[in-house]
This record gives sequence, C-alpha cells and structure tokens, in this order.
Amino acid sequence: MFNPSLFRPFWAKTLLVGMTVAGLAAGSPGQARAQAAPVEMVMTDEIATSHWTAKMMDEYAALIEERSKGRIKPKVFHSGTLYKDKDAVAALGSGAVHMVWPVSVQLESIAPQYGVVNLPFAVTDAAMSKPETAQEVSKLLSGLVADKGIRVMGLMRTADLIFLFKDKEVDSVGDLKGSKIRLTGGRVLQLLMRDFGASPVSMPASEMAAALMQGAIDGIYTSAGGWEMVGTNAAKVASLVPGMSLLTYSVLVDDKWMKGLPDDLRQVVETTTNEIIAKQWQRAIDADKKTMDQMIAQGGRLAVAPEAEQAKFREIANKVNQDYVRRYPEIWKQYQAIVGNKS
Repeated sequence: MFNPSLFRPFWAKTLLVGMTVAGLAAGSPGQARAQAAPVEMVMTDEIATSHWTAKMMDEYAALIEERSKGRIKPKVFHSGTLYKDKDAVAALGSGAVHMVWPVSVQLESIAPQYGVVNLPFAVTDAAMSKPETAQEVSKLLSGLVADKGIRVMGLMRTADLIFLFKDKEVDSVGDLKGSKIRLTGGRVLQLLMRDFGASPVSMPASEMAAALMQGAIDGIYTSAGGWEMVGTNAAKVASLVPGMSLLTYSVLVDDKWMKGLPDDLRQVVETTTNEIIAKQWQRAIDADKKTMDQMIAQGGRLAVAPEAEQAKFREIANKVNQDYVRRYPEIWKQYQAIVGNKS
C-alpha cells in the first residue's frame, strides 16, 4: 500500500531548498538597501562659482555624500547653468530639483506673506544668531509654502545690502530719485525703491555688471559678494545704509523627496543642513567683511550714509512695513512674537 509518510522527508527537503534559493534571490532588506541605486540630489544656484555661497554649497554636497556613504549622490549646478533661482523654486516638487538656496525675496512670488523677512530693518544679526530664534522663524516660513510642496530648512545670511553706482555715493534719499536700480526681486524691495523715488528693475545676478556698464541700469542694490561679481571697473562706489536690508537665503528642499528618503538618509540630510546653517551666520559676517576689504583694496570706495540721513531712510522704510502689517497682520504678529523680544 502507498504510504505518503515515507515521502515527507523528500518533500520537506525539496521545500527547504526552494525556500533557500528564493531567499537568496530576494536577499535580506539590508542587502536590498545596499544594492539599491544611489539617490540623486540635484542642487542649483545662479551665483558665480567664486562666491562664498557656491563654495559652501559644494562643501555641503561633499558632506552629504560622505555621511551617506555614497548612498546620496549630490549634483550641484552653479551660475544658473540648470535653472535661475526663480525657476528652480518653481521646479521643486517636479523631481527636477531637490534643493535650492534662493535669496528669500524670490519666495514672495509664490507666498507674498514671506516678505516678512524682507522688510526693512526687520532682520538683525543679534536675533538670527540665536539658534532657537532662527529655528522658530524657519518653522513660521515653512508653513507659508507648505502647500507648494516646499520645506524651509533654515535661513542663511547674505549681507547688509549696499547700493552700487559707477562713481556716485548715496548719501541721502534724494540721491536715488529717478535712478533705475537693479534688485533681486520681491514686492517689499520694489515698494521700498519706489518710495525712495527710484525705478526698480529685476534681473539675474549674472547680467547686472553688463547692464550697469552699458547704462541699462543706473545702480544695483546687492551684497558685498554682488560687488565682487560686478567688479570695481563697473562700480567703484558702494553705499551703505546700515541695517536697512539684511537679506537672507532660504534653504529650500522638495518636501515629498525628503519624506521619501529612508529614515537614516533623511536624518543625514536634516542633520547636515542644520549644522551648516548654524555655522553659516557668523561665517557670512566674516566673509562679508573680507570681501568688502578686498574690493576697497582693489580701488573701490565704501560710503556710509550720515546718521541724520539714516533716520530719513528709516522713516520712509516704515511705510513699507505698515503696508505689510495691514495686509498680513497675523504673520507680522507671529514674527514679532518670535523676534521682537529677542533682538
């Protein structure tokens, strides 16, 4: 009589062998991760490779690759070779760009409330040098662009902005009347220049030197790094109204891309970003001074508006602030609660 029990060892052995082969083919979860293709991380800016921010982005990208043990492969595109900053911000969420560090005024085009950090005399080194304040401001800003699929990971300092003219000092508000001034963009700065009697012009950083030399614009409102890009041949005089426009970069990341990373890789990106932002503010102050000293050594001249005239600039600037407060009272209230008592 046929006895199935006699064949059970054979069935069991066959089943075991089949399971073993299948297991080897599939691999363990750890093996699957190790064999997975590296995650691409596209980063872009529109500034020259000589600018300190471009160098910092390269440093950041190298740290990401090192700390992820090559599982994240950053690709950095400088000088607008992939996108201008405005277009890069719009591309976040499309998969074409994963991180961009635009000047914060660029965000006003998609979230006008973001202008709170672009208001005259609103951002100070004293407040933003405090980690807890910087983190709270970033959280507030991130909420303003969350519906665009963008996460604000922090703010970086650009500079206390300066006016650049070929050979004219800006000692008073009247010196700006009728001038075509190149800006980085944004409603706040445009309103400010119009209240000063100037005509604001938006254009990429890469075009401003030629535009100034050709007479397409009369002046530029930019950073010390911007002066370095333009050069003293195009602009011999830099004029400063201290504290009027302490502009920032916003460190933006594609939120969907971030959330899709494995936990350990997401932690690498978050930790590395937080570290570099924490160090950057003082580094930017030092870099600003070094660049300004270099430009003066190359024949440039820095003029600081007299105190009496600074008060007039502040008086006009307050009109721009009040326009914002009328339009977005709640955001202004939240911002002041974060920064107002900590500066």
